[in-house]
Amino acid sequence: MRIASPLFVERRGELARLLNEVDKLSDRLHEEFPTISENDYRLFGPELKVMISTLKALRQDSLTRKELKPYNDRMRQQIADLEELDHDIKAFRVDAVQNKELQATMALLGNLDFSKLPK
Repeated sequence: MRIASPLFVERRGELARLLNEVDKLSDRLHEEFPTISENDYRLFGPELKVMISTLKALRQDSLTRKELKPYNDRMRQQIADLEELDHDIKAFRVDAVQNKELQATMALLGNLDFSKLPK
């Protein structure tokens, strides 16, 4: 009876829409990754961390509700993806810019001509 109730259907619909929006955000962060700056991350980084912790809490809550079980794997994957993105943005777009040794190594790699490598 609870599963067929309009309130439950509405909440499941809201959850599905939320997860779709999280997918869109993740896709957008992947697309924009090469151009994200330290200033950009300073603006959205804290909100990204809040979103990750909110998704974790939502997933934890949904683990106790059988009717939301179909969403658990999707939320788990989204959390892992957002955490990895957050880590990579911090490591490669924020911290790497300040790491002179890494920048020198990347410049050396950029100068290599890989077309002359044996096939």
